[in-house]
Amino acid sequence: MSQPDPNPQPADDRRAFLRKAALGATAVGAWVAPQVLFTATASAGCTPITKLLQVSACSCPGGSGSVTTFDANLASCAPSGWVAGRNDGVTFTCVAAGGNACHGGTVTITESGCGPTEGKAVKFCPNASGTKYTCVDGVVTGANIAFPYLTATERAAGCIYIDYRITVTCCT
Repeated sequence: MSQPDPNPQPADDRRAFLRKAALGATAVGAWVAPQVLFTATASAGCTPITKLLQVSACSCPGGSGSVTTFDANLASCAPSGWVAGRNDGVTFTCVAAGGNACHGGTVTITESGCGPTEGKAVKFCPNASGTKYTCVDGVVTGANIAFPYLTATERAAGCIYIDYRITVTCCT
């Protein structure tokens, strides 16, 4: 049986703390925000809260988003827990895919202690022979959420993204 390190390094202490925090939270059925478990600045007093961010895909500015809505043509295309009429002021930047924000892009959450958890985008294809509105999931990687660049066929058919709807978890 190995003995505990008599001179633990700070990284060892942090890992031990995170393991205990995750195990303790799991034991009582609590959810622990990923940024709490996987950052060097984890705080035992963190209370994760969910904020909502809506970004107009074609303008894809940085800033603090717009008031949340549901798309009248595809109301089901929103992350779980989505509500209309909020602007939680989440700050972000946006980079257009392929030089045209209407065809996809990456939203980076810049608000300290926050990161995206889920996102959905309404895709509109005016020349589609069937369904003109479809829902596309965003892909979360760290502080970023990417909405896939539309294919050449989709772009040629006039398809665009209308809005990005993103849930953001913040550690307060």
